[in-house]
Amino acid sequence: MKRIVLPAALFLVACGEGPAGNGGDNTGLPVDTLSVALSIGAEIGDSTATFGVIQDAVIPPGDRREILVLDMQGACIKVYDENGGYIRQVSRRGDGPGEMRMPWECFAMPDGRLMVLDLLKHGFLVMDDSLNFVEEFSHWPQNPPMLSTALSDSTFASYKIDADMPGNMLVMNRRIVIYTVGAKEYDTVLWEDSITASLDDLIENSSMLVTELLDAFCLCSDGVGSVFFAEKSGEEYLVLGWNAEGEEIFRSGLDISPVAKTPEEIEEEKIYMDNYFRSFGGNTSFSFEPEPYRNKVVALGIGPDGRLWVQRGTSETPFFDIFDLNGEPAGHALFPEKGWTWTFSISPQGILAWEADPEEGYQRLCVLE
Repeated sequence: MKRIVLPAALFLVACGEGPAGNGGDNTGLPVDTLSVALSIGAEIGDSTATFGVIQDAVIPPGDRREILVLDMQGACIKVYDENGGYIRQVSRRGDGPGEMRMPWECFAMPDGRLMVLDLLKHGFLVMDDSLNFVEEFSHWPQNPPMLSTALSDSTFASYKIDADMPGNMLVMNRRIVIYTVGAKEYDTVLWEDSITASLDDLIENSSMLVTELLDAFCLCSDGVGSVFFAEKSGEEYLVLGWNAEGEEIFRSGLDISPVAKTPEEIEEEKIYMDNYFRSFGGNTSFSFEPEPYRNKVVALGIGPDGRLWVQRGTSETPFFDIFDLNGEPAGHALFPEKGWTWTFSISPQGILAWEADPEEGYQRLCVLE
């Protein structure tokens, strides 16, 4: 059996959550409405007020209350104060220490350090709590850890893909694992499964590389050792959680009927994904075919209330189920803005939101309350 890696071009695809229809509250618990407290971003202007592509955004822990926006097109982090005032830019495009080539996601450690995954630098850039460059570790020429989330000052959980090729078959191993910062190999496997397909099947249905691999899961943590996980599925709503030793500590779900996407939504998603792939110079023969049903879960995060927020993909507007950390439903929240590409960064420090494909043609970062 020989080991292979997935083609580099696969990591040039970013998947938004699928188009959403009606899903609403079915628990009888109260529904809070989220509103925009602050908006950052403009259609035109200097670089301090405009974004190329918002790839990720975080509010790091600590007393400084800064908002960090990872701009993939600009290959930098833009730093704003809690009132939306521009402070500075961190990093730039390049191959040098601390510079970025293709920043893909970022997350903050409990001690304030920032970790930035750069796909073309094959690993992570590490910055201290003042955003000064500390180090890089570039262990993964292909298939780097993704969806990473801090567990402690020295460990983080990630989604890791590995692939083997026995004969003409491709075995894609999917794992949720725990790494020590700086290590190449993971320490603990929390969850794993595998998908097997022939190379002919992959050529005929290359969309599965997105739907079954790159955009298959949600992951978050509480920053003190617990990991929460859900599969993006049109069939099941199930959230699991483990402690740092790999013991299951959380299991919760809701009985929600499957919701089919409309033909119009499928066509919109197809056009968006095809255009996104091509914008990075991808193979123009790649044609994305959306899944027919809306994913029941599309995002997770520990909110400012210390509870687990679970975003449904079945709601026409972004809708969240809120659970206490014992797995009991505690309430809901609604963000009354339509749009299937709304993306959320939910943390104890606050909730950030932006559209991957805004109708007005430019991106804004919203701070919600």
